[in-house]
Amino acid sequence: MYALMTLLSAGLEASAGVVSKKVGTARRRRAIHKAAPITGDTAGLREINGRVTAGPGGPVTAPLSGRPCAWYSVTVYERYRAWRPGPFGPTDVIRDARVAQQFSGPLHVTGDTAAVRVDPRGAALELGDPVFSEFEDNPSGALAARIAALLGDRLRPRHRDRTLGFLVEEHVVAVDDPLYVVGQARTELGDLVIGKPAMQPFIITRPSPMQVPTGQD
Repeated sequence: MYALMTLLSAGLEASAGVVSKKVGTARRRRAIHKAAPITGDTAGLREINGRVTAGPGGPVTAPLSGRPCAWYSVTVYERYRAWRPGPFGPTDVIRDARVAQQFSGPLHVTGDTAAVRVDPRGAALELGDPVFSEFEDNPSGALAARIAALLGDRLRPRHRDRTLGFLVEEHVVAVDDPLYVVGQARTELGDLVIGKPAMQPFIITRPSPMQVPTGQD
């Protein structure tokens, strides 16, 4: 009986995760459907499907993988023990929470209709597998020291004795990589900029060369 109730509880939690994912997917599709291609001095929810170009400072080097690229992102997740309700009391689970993120700067994307600067803060990054991924369980370890130097501050466990460590991931985007972006367009110092919308998903994704995301099923 206990095994059955535990299985039912796990099934309910999994179902809730599926529902949440479907809601997120529906919001994503609506945003893509509503977004118009960015052209000239435009504002509002816009999209661009193009290729990455190097920024004014030229290519950069990703700090963890050492790869030359047009742009990189380093994300740190705290892994910790948590509790979820169950039919016979709380059950121990492992969760990850994003605690830090650093970008090399804005992204520069050139499409058929415009060239834009993308402010990636707050975006849902869909860039495939990271080029660097390591778990650090020692606050005095070598990776922890590298991340502290990169972020300008040491990693601080927010969940204290429930913290298991930190997962560090790095994504890179190379010059000429295809990129599809949906966000809020604005002009800034004469440049077209796409950033995070107030009430819509902000999407930065790397589609396959033969596939462009659409609002169609």
